[in-house]
Amino acid sequence: MNFDEDTIDEYTLALLYLVAHERHEGMGARAWKGFDWETLNRLHDKGYISNPAGKAKSVGMTEEGYLKAKELFERHFAKELKTPPFPKLTGAAKKRWNQVPEMVRKDIMDQIWCTRCRTSTPMQLREGEMSGRSLVLHGICKKCGSKVSRIIEPDEE
Repeated sequence: MNFDEDTIDEYTLALLYLVAHERHEGMGARAWKGFDWETLNRLHDKGYISNPAGKAKSVGMTEEGYLKAKELFERHFAKELKTPPFPKLTGAAKKRWNQVPEMVRKDIMDQIWCTRCRTSTPMQLREGEMSGRSLVLHGICKKCGSKVSRIIEPDEE
């Protein structure tokens, strides 16, 4: 069978981040080397790890290798999605959201009911719109990544 060695190397490097230990800022880390020898040799040739040959059960990761492993691990395995710099709020929704006091906005974002987690969790805001006089916020549960929503009803006048 023909394999994409670059993809295998990428995932293996990402998993090396998972088993990394003895991290020293600017100097790399060590990682357990329980992976395919050919893959580890290719990662060594690319400059991400020290020579994997030897009796040690771990391998040295270069600083570049450690940082690349961290980036790849977060890209491939993290549940939490990166929050866009500016959530997509319609003009009316943005105006209404800005009318909510800042402390109340923080409480709202920190206490969204997630049906998957079955508890109150923080939300990453993705978008918002007005539905009649109510503000409807949509986002992602920060614990499990499920879609969550919150309705902010208008104040009684």
